Amino acid sequence: MERGRKESRGIDIIEKVATKKVLALSIATLAFGFSFLSSGIPAGEVPREESVGAADLADAQDPGADPSLLGDLEPPPPDQGLFYVVYRVVKGDTISEIADRYGVTTDSVVTFNGIVNARALSIGKYLKIPTLNGILYTSKEGDTAAALAASYGISADRIRELNGIGEEPVEKGSRLFLPDARLSSWALREISGDLFSWPIRGWITSWYGWRDDPFSGDRSFHTGIDIGSSRGRPVHAAMEGVVAATGYSATSGNYVSIRHHSGYSTLYAHLDRIDVKAGRSVTQSTVIGAVGSTGYSNGPHLHFTVSKNGRTMNPMTVLR
Repeated sequence: MERGRKESRGIDIIEKVATKKVLALSIATLAFGFSFLSSGIPAGEVPREESVGAADLADAQDPGADPSLLGDLEPPPPDQGLFYVVYRVVKGDTISEIADRYGVTTDSVVTFNGIVNARALSIGKYLKIPTLNGILYTSKEGDTAAALAASYGISADRIRELNGIGEEPVEKGSRLFLPDARLSSWALREISGDLFSWPIRGWITSWYGWRDDPFSGDRSFHTGIDIGSSRGRPVHAAMEGVVAATGYSATSGNYVSIRHHSGYSTLYAHLDRIDVKAGRSVTQSTVIGAVGSTGYSNGPHLHFTVSKNGRTMNPMTVLR
């Protein structure tokens, strides 16, 4: 058996490779004091240990990983601490189902893999699945184990033990594992794409993006989706927030704009009537108006726009 090590910024990286769909990685982290060990190797397979460097670790997370990395492995020696396996995504997988399968939280999987949009999970992608619940965290100026423990409601001693740190502030930009920590419900909603509920039930009459203008026929960019429905149907706020503005314009007709968490905002246009005023707090059960055909419209429908930090985005990526 051969074992090689390549040090990179105080981290020894050793890759343990399993078969076909599962790559098992073992990383002994000298700087932070936590280690990673393989598990979940199919029955009948005899693991073998191979030495690789940081570049190979990056390849293992790429659907185009070198097939030569796949093979039989010898079982790694028993150890204690934090471990992870690397799992290759197959058709039908979701982040939450994968997390459940391995008995960990969705928070753990998304932070270990830097996932910002779970709906973009692609077949063949390699995911690191940790064996402990918690999140990977990049430290900020002045962070200490005690401060992080208080912020996340977890054990400072466990942070110190798993990361090999003391009482002093951690260097800014360090990657830490925070055992038992959870992402905020808002962060998980954003990652899963389940931020907004449908303001009405209906049918899509025009999608987000470039289209032929229904009146002039000219190519123009449609900044939201049009949801066809019957005139007078109640329109609900798509997410909790505060009404930023209401009014009338030649294009939008009667409209309501709502400001939400983390830079998000929504626009509801062509309303038959408006039932809220600026400054009012709303929830998803709040009726903000009714479907109409006011302004630049050729029939009863709701024009629905989602923006983040002032830039429109496809509502279909965040509607549940």
